[in-house]
Amino acid sequence: MAHHSPGRRTAYTSPFMKQRFVHIKRNACMLSSWHNILIFFILYSSLFIFLSSCSTTEKLPEGDVLYTGISEIAYDRKAKSKYASKEENDSTGVITAMARAYNLVDELLSGNLKAQDIRAYININKDSLSAEQRDSLLRSAAILEKATAEAREEVNAALAYSPNNSIFGSSSARWQLPVGLWFYTGFVDKQSRFGRWMFNSFAATPRTIAMANPQVRTQVARNTLRNYGFFRGRVDYEIQPNPKNERKAKIGYSVYPGPLFRFGTIEYQNFGVVTDSLIRATADKSLLHEGDAFNVPNLDAERTRLSKLFRNNGFFYCRPEYITFRADTIQTPFTAHMQVRPRTDLPPQAKNRFKMGRTTITVMPYDDYKITDSLTLREYQMRWSGGTKKPPLRFGAIRHYLFYQPGSQFRASLHELIQQKLSGMGVFSNIQMSYTPRDTTDTCSILDVNIFGILDKPYDSELEAKITNKSNGLLGPGLSWGMSKRNAFRGAEQLSFKVYGSYEWQTGVSATEGHNGLLNSFELGATAGLTYPRLRFFGLPFVRKMSRQAEATTAYKLDVDWMNRAGFFQLLNFSGRLTYTYWNVRQRRLRHELTPARLDYTMLAHRSHRFDSLMTANPALYISMRNQLVPSMAYTLTYSTLRPGTVATANAHHRTVIIGAKQAGHILNGIYALAGHERKERNKKLLGVPFAQFLKLSAEWRETFPVTLHSRIAARAYLGAVWSYGNSTMAPYVDLFNVGGANSIRAFGVRTVGPGRYHPASSGWSYVDQVGNLKFEANVEYRFPLVGALEGALFLDTGNVWLMQPDESRPGAAIDASEFLNDLALGTGVGFRYDLDFLVLRFDIGVGLHAPYDTGRSGYYNMPRFKDSLGFHIAVGYPF
Repeated sequence: MAHHSPGRRTAYTSPFMKQRFVHIKRNACMLSSWHNILIFFILYSSLFIFLSSCSTTEKLPEGDVLYTGISEIAYDRKAKSKYASKEENDSTGVITAMARAYNLVDELLSGNLKAQDIRAYININKDSLSAEQRDSLLRSAAILEKATAEAREEVNAALAYSPNNSIFGSSSARWQLPVGLWFYTGFVDKQSRFGRWMFNSFAATPRTIAMANPQVRTQVARNTLRNYGFFRGRVDYEIQPNPKNERKAKIGYSVYPGPLFRFGTIEYQNFGVVTDSLIRATADKSLLHEGDAFNVPNLDAERTRLSKLFRNNGFFYCRPEYITFRADTIQTPFTAHMQVRPRTDLPPQAKNRFKMGRTTITVMPYDDYKITDSLTLREYQMRWSGGTKKPPLRFGAIRHYLFYQPGSQFRASLHELIQQKLSGMGVFSNIQMSYTPRDTTDTCSILDVNIFGILDKPYDSELEAKITNKSNGLLGPGLSWGMSKRNAFRGAEQLSFKVYGSYEWQTGVSATEGHNGLLNSFELGATAGLTYPRLRFFGLPFVRKMSRQAEATTAYKLDVDWMNRAGFFQLLNFSGRLTYTYWNVRQRRLRHELTPARLDYTMLAHRSHRFDSLMTANPALYISMRNQLVPSMAYTLTYSTLRPGTVATANAHHRTVIIGAKQAGHILNGIYALAGHERKERNKKLLGVPFAQFLKLSAEWRETFPVTLHSRIAARAYLGAVWSYGNSTMAPYVDLFNVGGANSIRAFGVRTVGPGRYHPASSGWSYVDQVGNLKFEANVEYRFPLVGALEGALFLDTGNVWLMQPDESRPGAAIDASEFLNDLALGTGVGFRYDLDFLVLRFDIGVGLHAPYDTGRSGYYNMPRFKDSLGFHIAVGYPF
């Protein structure tokens, strides 16, 4: 029995007492943690109770009423109050309308009834109406429905005004917890530093009835009804106080469109001989038609059409506001007979047709604006500064885009095209094109052209640093530096050069054979390119003509890349190519990219014993990575609903389809066939090196669907296949497919899935043999705003790669239609994007749901452990 005296520390030697003492310490730690949680909960609850106890109307200015949204926008009846008792719907409306339809045939034909009245009349009298009468009535109903829908959309937009804490900007739906108003009431009068910070960070200014301004909105809505042909329309409003708090109120709007007025006869009067002939020649393109609903937007569009028509035929000074309209609504009930006329006070010059005169081109460096030299070539004069004998930009580089001849007729469409072409040269920071009449007389018909451009700074340089963390455990920094020179040879060319490098290491037992320390893997490379802002092909005239009609570029590029994969191989790749891009001016949604000549030379500079053993076990993979030449041609067609240079918006529907084709070695194999070699002969060589022969096809579809004003769903699907034939049994390694990573299936790393159900014994081999010659991938992503420029995303990814033929060294790698769905890797996750305007930073967390290979766990969800199913990706830009 242990003895102890008071004041002395007792030494417990019993195991039970030691265990109890440990439990006491653990419980003390747990109590401390729970104590902190309890304090946080009490403080949070106190703040919430304090804010929720604040009235949202207590701190409103005297006389103001808090606006809580629109109760209803009612059409052809009085708006109901949300606070009024529910009443039975009037079921006599349809019966009354049908009774009216029997007796108001004249008004029906003139458009004084609703669309449902017309259709009710058709159903009742279907046996007595002729086919022509029925078609006429159906057309009237369709016109009325369309006009009503357009007017209703615009009226609703004019009346809309979202209250505080609205749901996705709705004018009627609100979140039940007005947190912003609570913070406003609780901290609006606080003068402390903390109080002002809370107010500025979280408070929302109350929106009042006065701010909603229903008087002005109803007037705008009435004008909108008139613009869409409802001349007798009326819009009323009613403020509906909350019976529980009279300082809160909703607004109810009642809209009575009235009868629809339609266009009657359309007459073009008092135009000159030339302009009248132009109107008659393009009558089928008129936007005004007899019988259509009266529509002010169509009137404005027709006026703009006529102005463009006249300006494209020499009338330089014509403007849309020089064309006026007269409407007679008295002659025929519910009909507006229109007269289209030029203004009576038309300026004399607006009646003249102009031709192109002399062209003066002024080119200024970005840092010198004093003209020192000039050069005259017939009707063209070029002026520049800088004290050089030659202009800083060759005359021919600009003359290439002047799509007119001196003495030709002025055309506004050519002006827009030339301005666009000159801006797209990429050498000007500012470019302007203006016209000056040759003299000031009323009969002047010559325009002299003035082109003034300020050259951009000649050099651009960029430095990029990054850190990569790959799925196979490799981690390391990367650095690239590039420089480009604009107008390199005074022909608007751009000469660019870039060098890059990255280093990666890995520690631990997964290192290479005999190495447990650093695993040295690196990549070094350089790229040089020369780009012309036009098509260039041996000076052929049809190529110059095509270049004038399109947005086009010609690019020459040389690459060299040295890749070292420690423990496996060192790979050298040399590449040179010529690429044309082409957007037709009239069909700018189609982008063509043609690479008529490309030559790659791949050389394995060093191979390890481990790599050789892998190649011996997989002969097909050896063919794809051996020393070889790849002479190829490629073509890519891109269709996009976005025009080049435009930016996608969140509330618009966009579609992109990309179709690509690439062939290698076919022409060279044909030359060998002419020389007497068999077409199917293997291992034919050029300069002592085998050349590849394959055909690669791919198709990609991307679509963006708006869900709300600021959220959208983005979807993507990709299909690809590469066939090797003739001189090759497997395509080069860089042309094979893989999946996984930040822009693919984000729950899996790069090259960690496939081909098929195959999974290598060692993950260190993943980037070597997890590739295939067939690929399917699909992604869908819901993107929504969070706070400010921060955006959230929920995504689902699936896909895999396969081999066309079975491979004994990779069992389960060949495609099998019966196992297609089980072969698809599936992952989901959440992401965050931060939009910096000039780029988007992205962080995605992927969660694996199904792996196509054997994980040791049964069932569709076969991830061994949740933490092993996570994938983290930091990237720049959207994944698709």
